[in-house]
Amino acid sequence: MGTRLRTLDTVGWVLLAITALLACGGAYAAPDKPEPPGAPPKEIKEERALKLLRGMSDTLTKAKSLSFKARSLVPFAVPTGQYVSLFASSRVVLQRPDKLYVETRGDLFANDLYFNGKTMTAVALGKKHYSQRQAEGATIDAIVKDAYPGSDALAPFVEMLVSDPYAVLTKDLSSAIWVGQSEIGGVKTDHLAFTAKGLDWEIWIGTRDKLPRLMVVSYRDGERQPTFTVEFHDWKLDAPVSARTFNYTIPKGAVKLEFRPQYLAQPNER
Repeated sequence: MGTRLRTLDTVGWVLLAITALLACGGAYAAPDKPEPPGAPPKEIKEERALKLLRGMSDTLTKAKSLSFKARSLVPFAVPTGQYVSLFASSRVVLQRPDKLYVETRGDLFANDLYFNGKTMTAVALGKKHYSQRQAEGATIDAIVKDAYPGSDALAPFVEMLVSDPYAVLTKDLSSAIWVGQSEIGGVKTDHLAFTAKGLDWEIWIGTRDKLPRLMVVSYRDGERQPTFTVEFHDWKLDAPVSARTFNYTIPKGAVKLEFRPQYLAQPNER
């Protein structure tokens, strides 16, 4: 579902970014006898949960264009050994088959990623660095994989951008349940919970529009950050998209950096 949150140098981040988000009819009932601490989760796969997840995936993949905004909280390791929560906000615009724009702001370095079907360009606004390479013929799946290789830190929404979100989200899945229904941001949602290798994750999907509204992921293997949360809002599907959205502007005096397969997820300097 993502890679660990890493502390890397400024050059590393900009350069990687270029190569580039049980019961039917009732809430899930807990067992009569609680499982002992540390016991592996039971493998229960409810068809209702899988069907709702598939419906969300189909809604996203059928859209010729989509855009949304995301707010996320990601843990960041500090020298004391504890994790602190950093806030990030993103705006994403996708136009199939070969255009993508991702704007990231918040506690992490401000950066923009552009793919216009011919080139990938990543711009670190505050640092006046940018990277660029030819990518003609590349798919959005390839761009997402290269630019955001499962990063929970800067792009906890990438599973929503690929050509088949359902296949990605159900990889190594061992359990799937429908928890119940909740209201998120005024939208009635179905609350689903899943277990996969090394992680537990939940998602809230709009009952009418079949769009993701909230996602929480918790890792159990100890190799990644403990959890991240991302809220989705302001969805637009098949709305007109200006061609200028995918045109980049290089800041005056910005330094071009060569590609390296590394990523940066560091807080802004206060």
